[in-house]
Amino acid sequence: MDPRGLACGGHGSCGGDRVSTERELSFTFEGRRIPARSGQSIAGALHATGTRTLSRGIKYHRPRGYTCGFGACGDCPLRVDGMPSTVSCTTPVRGGERVRRETGLPSTRFDLLRTADLMRPFLRAGFQFTLFARQPRLSRLAGAVLAVLAGGGRAPDAAAAAAAKIARVERHEPEVLVIGGGASGLTAALAAADAGASVLLVDQELIGGRSRVRTEAVRVGSAASRPADVVRELLRRASAHARITMLRGTAIGLIDGLVPVIDADRPVRHEVRPFSIALATGSYETPLLIPGHDLPGVMLPDGALRLAEVEGVRPARRAVVIDGDPRAGDVAAALGAHGVRIVATVPAERVERITGWSRATGVRLRGAAGPGDAVLPRRIRAELVCAVGPRRAAEELSLHAVYGDSGSHDEIRSDAEAAPDAVSRAGGERIVVVGSARGEAAYSLDEASAAGVRLAALSRGARPARASRSAPASSRAEAEVPPAPSRPDAPAAASTGSRIRS
Repeated sequence: MDPRGLACGGHGSCGGDRVSTERELSFTFEGRRIPARSGQSIAGALHATGTRTLSRGIKYHRPRGYTCGFGACGDCPLRVDGMPSTVSCTTPVRGGERVRRETGLPSTRFDLLRTADLMRPFLRAGFQFTLFARQPRLSRLAGAVLAVLAGGGRAPDAAAAAAAKIARVERHEPEVLVIGGGASGLTAALAAADAGASVLLVDQELIGGRSRVRTEAVRVGSAASRPADVVRELLRRASAHARITMLRGTAIGLIDGLVPVIDADRPVRHEVRPFSIALATGSYETPLLIPGHDLPGVMLPDGALRLAEVEGVRPARRAVVIDGDPRAGDVAAALGAHGVRIVATVPAERVERITGWSRATGVRLRGAAGPGDAVLPRRIRAELVCAVGPRRAAEELSLHAVYGDSGSHDEIRSDAEAAPDAVSRAGGERIVVVGSARGEAAYSLDEASAAGVRLAALSRGARPARASRSAPASSRAEAEVPPAPSRPDAPAAASTGSRIRS
C-alpha cells in the first residue's frame, strides 16, 4: 500500500487549495437537495444555501449555528446517513448523504421548547439534579423526559452503526509522529523527514489547519509571513515526500507510549508507537461572553474566514466586528477582502448585547462613547457579528502526556504557558510542543524546524535497538478485531482533547 494513499481522505483537499469549482456534488437535507463543491464541508454548503440554524441548546433550546469552523464549539452537530452528532463544519461533502437536524419540537427550525429560554429566572443552574429529589421514581421519570427534550444521546441507525464499527487495527512504528497538520506541524515533519527519519503526520482534516485562515504572522527567519501563504507550499511538499505518511484521523491520547488514532475515512483504528512525538495541536479561539453570543450569525474569526477562504462561501453581506483582541483590525480587513462590508468595529466593552431572537441581527451598544471612542449609533444592524476574542493553546494532549507520566493530577496545570515545559519534563527530549500549541500567538517556524531535526537525530541514534526488536518503521501489521462501535465524526465535546487542531 502506498502510505500517501491515505493523505487526502477522498475529498480532494490535501493540497491546500480552495474548494474545487469543477466537481459538483449534492446531498439531501431534510428532503431538499443541497448543491456543493468538492472540498466543501456539509455546514459550509448549508450556509451557502441560507440555512443558519443547525442545532438547539440542550437546556434552553436556544438556536445554534455555524460558529468556529474547526469542530471545537459543538454548535453544528447533524445526523448524517444515520450517524448522530456528526460535526458538520469539518465533515466533507462526498455526495449522496442524507442529512437532517436532530433537536427541537416539532423541529429544529421552529422549537416550542424555546419557551424554556423565557423561563430562565425559574430554571436555575442544575435544577434538573434536584427535581423530585425525595421521590426517586418521579426523579428517574423526569430525568428520562428531560433527556428526550434535550435531544442528545440519540443512537445511530443500525446501518450507520455497522459501517462505523472498527474492522481492523493497523500498527505503525514511525520514528517521528507529528500530531497536527498546520504550518508548525508540517514544518517539523518536513525537517525530520529531510534529516532521514520516517514520519507519520496525523491531522483531522489535512487542509493546513487554522494556518489557512490565521491573521497573525508567523516568523520564518527574520521575516514575518502570513500563515496561509506558507502552508500551501508546506502541504504540497509533505504530500510528495517519500518519508512522510499523512493520515486523516483523530489522535485520542498518549497512553504508555501508544497513540491510538481513529481513521476519519475507513473503519480502522491505528495503533501508533513512535519513538518521538511533536505536538502541533495549535490553538482555539475563545468566545466573548456577551449576551446573545450563541445565536446563529455570531461567528469566531477563524470560522468566518474558513467559509470565505476554504469553503468559497461569503459569510455575509454586512458584518460588525467586536474587538476583544489586538487582531480585530486584521480580521476586519480579511473579511473585507472577501466581499464582506464591515459596518463597524466596536470595542467589546461597549457592546451591551447581540440582538436577535432566532439569529443575530446586530449589536446594541452601551450609553455614550468614552474618550477616544468613535461616535456610533446605539444600535448597529448586520447579518454577521464576528466576535474576536483571545486564543488559548490546544493543550489537551500535552496535559495528557504529563498526566500519563506522573500518574497524578497534582502535576497538571491548565496554564497554557506552563504546559510545554511540563511536557518536556514528562517526555524528556522525545516529546516536544511546537507552534501556537505553546501558547504563543506569533511563533517561529524555525523553532518547529529545529525541533523536527532534534527528534530525527534522537530517532537515528536509537535505530539499531529498535530494529532488533521490531519490524521496519514503514511496515504495517493488520489484525482483525471484534466489532466495536466507533464514532470517527463525534463532536469535540464528546471527547475532550480528542480533536487535533493547528
